Amino acid sequence: MVKSMKKVKRIIAVALVFTMLFVSQVTAFAAGTDKATKSANKDMSIALMPGVTGDSNTVTFNFNSLPDNAIVKEVTIDCSNASVIGGKGAILAQSLTITSPSGETHTVGWGRGNVTTTNLFIAEKAAGTWSVYMTGTNIASPSLGSAFIGGTKYSRPKMTITYILEE
Repeated sequence: MVKSMKKVKRIIAVALVFTMLFVSQVTAFAAGTDKATKSANKDMSIALMPGVTGDSNTVTFNFNSLPDNAIVKEVTIDCSNASVIGGKGAILAQSLTITSPSGETHTVGWGRGNVTTTNLFIAEKAAGTWSVYMTGTNIASPSLGSAFIGGTKYSRPKMTITYILEE
């Protein structure tokens, strides 16, 4: 009976040690995650003739103030401050093309509610200047003519980078 109690106590002690190790590692990881949000250097706009697909102007986001050891977990672009410009046409947003400071480029589908999130830049350095442009199509019929030029202006889009600090 005494031997079995010693074994039970030893098993409980080992389990407690492993539990504490796991909890301390998870807490350390969560504490190292942070976010930074910056506004674009200008508005992002697109205007197209009916039936035409094209790109907006390119906007940039300055994340030079982030630490050099900041590593990307996730990137979010918020284009929710949108307004219609131009004629009677309508722009259907299709994608965003995002370029990191290192030059890595990814095109991602346009997000719900004009907010797009991607983890395709995971493990990239976060610090530096990022650039973004959007691709869209004027969904008006080409036969309607120039009265149906469509345009959209996204006022000062915001980019949020979720990052961890590399040790």
